Amino acid sequence: MKEERQKRITAFFSGLDSLSTGDRAVLKRAVGTRLCDADGRAMTIFYRLMPWQESETVEDRWFAVACFHCMWEAGSKGMALEKILARLKNDSDSMEHRLAALLDLHWEQDGYLLIKLSRIIKMVRQKDYCVDCASLLEDLLFWNADTQFVQRKWARVMYKIADSREKEEELTNAV
Repeated sequence: MKEERQKRITAFFSGLDSLSTGDRAVLKRAVGTRLCDADGRAMTIFYRLMPWQESETVEDRWFAVACFHCMWEAGSKGMALEKILARLKNDSDSMEHRLAALLDLHWEQDGYLLIKLSRIIKMVRQKDYCVDCASLLEDLLFWNADTQFVQRKWARVMYKIADSREKEEELTNAV
């Protein structure tokens, strides 16, 4: 099951990378928009690529990540969002607060989590980071799990990377 989903995700992102510049621009303009609020052109581009094996209940997550992916050049290699946030945590105290607020939210039909996530991703892009959208999609598909394993993973990475960077800096300064 996991391997099949991974193949669908890979094919989906390959399809996004092969879109024309105009089609990618349409999806890029839809960043932060719920699928039900998207314009007809964005919907048709998305549904041409959407794997039909996926449940309708997660289409909005696929759409959100497709739009995020189009914020960068086709074929760009990214980093997991949680790792980027860990790096940015040292630059700004607000990043820790933003992440904590994000981890408290559930993916709902109202799009509130999408709005918050979109703002964070736009800020990450301004800092010249590229998000691994395939990794983000995997996380969003399981975001509402009862065990909150995705949220725990993000929090773990956030503090593990931040702590290891601080320890490296301390060792460097001590020498």
